[in-house]
Amino acid sequence: MTVFWIAAIVAIIAQVMILRSTVRALRAAPAHARRAIEWSYAIVPAIALAFVLVATWQAAQTRAVQVHVTSEARS
Repeated sequence: MTVFWIAAIVAIIAQVMILRSTVRALRAAPAHARRAIEWSYAIVPAIALAFVLVATWQAAQTRAVQVHVTSEARS
């Protein structure tokens, strides 16, 4: 589980840096820039990452419970 949390924290930090750079770039962009498109390119991957992290955590928890139950049954 420790590897999961390290990977999750690194991925979250990277995504926050992407969102931060998007904000800075949009501040410097001309008024006619397509802000909605820029935000969608930054936010959609963040939402996808959140879904992947939650699904991975749930799968890991389910597997941990199954391994625990199986090892108890063999004892």
